[in-house]
Amino acid sequence: MPLFTLEIAGRPVLVFSEDDRGGAEELVASSIGPDLLDFEEEEGRPVWDGEEELSVRDADPEEAARWEQGRAEAQQDVDAAGDEEKPDGFAVFLIEVVDAGAAEH
Repeated sequence: MPLFTLEIAGRPVLVFSEDDRGGAEELVASSIGPDLLDFEEEEGRPVWDGEEELSVRDADPEEAARWEQGRAEAQQDVDAAGDEEKPDGFAVFLIEVVDAGAAEH
């Protein structure tokens, strides 16, 4: 499955897989983009302010390697928990983030 990188205002932020670029762009618009509103960078700045341009491009080899490593680690966690599921809808942040929504609970 092809890997894509989400850029916010030209900065690579997230790598994810999707069947094709059209599907990747639709996923960003409908799901990933709105979900980014719940994340902040370590400095407390929102990852996405809801206004900056979101764009999708093919992941470069370094970004693809980070995605593969992250997915392998997630699968190890699933295996260690005794689950047979594979991590679906898997994405890897290319920046350090905190889940602002989790901090509120």
